[in-house]
Amino acid sequence: SSGINAEYGATDQEDLYKICLLNADNGQDGTHLFPDHPDIIGDRGVGPYLELSPDLAYVLTDDAGVCGYVLGVLDTQKFYDDVYEKWLPRMCKKYSSPQPDKSSWTSTDEVANGFHNPPKVLIPACLSGPYPSHIRFNLLPRAQGKGMGESLITCVMESLKQKGSRGVHWDISPEHIRHLNFYTSLGFTTIEMSSQPANQLFLGKTFAQIQEELGEEELPETSGERLEEGEKQ
Repeated sequence: SSGINAEYGATDQEDLYKICLLNADNGQDGTHLFPDHPDIIGDRGVGPYLELSPDLAYVLTDDAGVCGYVLGVLDTQKFYDDVYEKWLPRMCKKYSSPQPDKSSWTSTDEVANGFHNPPKVLIPACLSGPYPSHIRFNLLPRAQGKGMGESLITCVMESLKQKGSRGVHWDISPEHIRHLNFYTSLGFTTIEMSSQPANQLFLGKTFAQIQEELGEEELPETSGERLEEGEKQ
């Protein structure tokens, strides 16, 4: 049967890394980009969330296995500080620093360089104030268009709300129109930035907005439960 597992299990890591890889080439299969180290893209985009925020990881399954995930972080600035101090040193031991000549870099080299020479992330007040939490989200093609993306996001949003979050933001590439349309259909709006990063768009939604849209209704309880595919479209 299809549904959302309310709790991430350690045995799911391999499946989540594979989904990350299968979407690594601008939403397409990126296996060909990382033939020597297929796990490196998962170590960048999935691993730190599972390590540092496992209680906000939700896994979508169907009859064929794991087919999607959503990863949440309560305090984005603390998360990136922890990534910098706890996760990146491990990745620097796992992956060698690339040669200085960038013209010969592979996709693996580019990711590895990000581990060895990471920018220090400082979350601006326009995000950390109203939207301190953030989410990462990925579905395989077979799970798309069935309403399950909304169900995944509902699960993690409820958990974030229960933990005291004021709101959530996403950052996406503006050219990913399909993703942009999906997020805006859920009520997320563009966040105006004083200095807009290149090729990056920020969307946000506060829990006050969500509660206003729902009226007196509460978001569905999901902790420790499993949402079956027919229950939320």
